[in-house]
Amino acid sequence: MKAVFKVIGVLLLVVIGIGVYFLIQYPYLAPWYHKKYNAEAYQDEVSTVASISFTDTETCLVSRFERLYPYWLGTSYNFNGITEVPGEGAIACGYFVTTLVRDMHFDIPRIQLAQMASEEMITALVDSTKIKRYNKSDNATMLSYLESQGSRLYLVGLDNHTGFLYHDGADLWMIHSSGRFPYAVIKEKARDSKVLLESNYKVVGNISESRLIWEF
Repeated sequence: MKAVFKVIGVLLLVVIGIGVYFLIQYPYLAPWYHKKYNAEAYQDEVSTVASISFTDTETCLVSRFERLYPYWLGTSYNFNGITEVPGEGAIACGYFVTTLVRDMHFDIPRIQLAQMASEEMITALVDSTKIKRYNKSDNATMLSYLESQGSRLYLVGLDNHTGFLYHDGADLWMIHSSGRFPYAVIKEKARDSKVLLESNYKVVGNISESRLIWEF
């Protein structure tokens, strides 16, 4: 009987350990996360980010993104997901990008762009001079370059995926609606992002320095 209790105790410790790991790795998957980052608070943020000055377009884009993206973290992924409310329903990778850009106060055709190939979407929003293309063999070059540029916001298109690359001044992050575990909108270091590094083809558009986006 004691042996049974020991086994149960070990299993409980393992389960607790796994739970703690995932809460550290993905704190936004906790059920209480969206009590703070809820839909009502998101709409308040959306209504206020328009007041962020666009005299410095680079700072403006990054600032608007920083205010909004945390609300989307933990939102469920679905290939056909089209929710416009963070934390409710599910969202596909393309719709995540276009919905967030729209909510940054750019009157883009959200649905049309979300259904395009990611490269077409990026070329519609970012100046051609601000777009770089890389192959899988260029991963080290790409990461070193983006990390050296400091605080910037990029749209990234992969073989079958899209998302944001965001440099917060300290680290480079991949923020995307992931079709891999944990099947949600996640934030992970770009150097640890398998979906980014394993993609054979990458299109990176510096939207924070784009003039084209301001035409919407």
